[in-house]
Amino acid sequence: MHRTLLRLALFGSPALAASTVKQLFNFTTYVDIENSHLRPDGNLLLSTFANGSLYQLDPASSNPQAELVAVMPGATALTGIAAIGTDKYAVIGGVRGSFEYDNETVYTVEFTRGSANVTVGIAATLPDAVMLNGVDSLPSFPNVILAADSRVASIWRVDADTGAVANILTSDAFNATENATVPIGINGLKIFNGSVYFTNTARATFGRVAITDDGYPDGDGEVEIIATLNDTASDWDDFVIDKATGVAYIAQANSAVASIAPDGTQTIVLGGDNSNVIIGPTSVTLALDNTTAYVTTRGGSVNNSTFQFSGQVVEFTL
Repeated sequence: MHRTLLRLALFGSPALAASTVKQLFNFTTYVDIENSHLRPDGNLLLSTFANGSLYQLDPASSNPQAELVAVMPGATALTGIAAIGTDKYAVIGGVRGSFEYDNETVYTVEFTRGSANVTVGIAATLPDAVMLNGVDSLPSFPNVILAADSRVASIWRVDADTGAVANILTSDAFNATENATVPIGINGLKIFNGSVYFTNTARATFGRVAITDDGYPDGDGEVEIIATLNDTASDWDDFVIDKATGVAYIAQANSAVASIAPDGTQTIVLGGDNSNVIIGPTSVTLALDNTTAYVTTRGGSVNNSTFQFSGQVVEFTL
């Protein structure tokens, strides 16, 4: 759980020399951090595959530590997080199996101003969902979330107030490729500028589909592929979109963060090649200043080593 200051010169990329990287935190036991979300106070929420545990971390602390927020009842693993109110969040959880989940549930976690306590509830259960992953809320109706299902190749719409659930769109563009080693299709999901943006891990694609303000496909639900990963040894996970520029910053296995411009141009902005600064990146979140980013990792081994690194939170400047 040490804090280190690292220079991007380690990555061998002169384009990154002006940036600064530091590890804020890493678990001392093996914990896979799956996703992250920024709270209004600048703290970072962390979903994990550790017994349904949701953590938070204060990046501004002199010694950031992951503090347990809550354990979601009935879940062994948590995935996506989305804000559905003022310091209130939808958190996806279920019982993790081999590329499928049982008891897929949308939990709610609400912070009380001036109190360390949180209120945990259940907004909806999705018995027909198989592997819920990335999630985001509608700007016009923040109580409504859209969630990616990596195995059903669908996007689900969930009203966190009423519990109403609907499969709003299924597409081959959300599917994993046939005989994929990792059969995870649509993965990360964000709503921006009238569209749902997504990554497809197995197909290594980044795309979007237009939606209405209330979260249904706009028109025939045609999917546009913006970019296809130009590194066949990697894939894309969760991401964040800079709302000022439209640039997406994506966790790219096994050791990088990539940016994708609105025209599809891809650039590695952190790590890559044989870097061990981030090990198994899973999500990217922007800080309140919009120039600092946080990347979470699942950990793992490096260069065929038998040593297993634990999940990290790493800060870097864009």
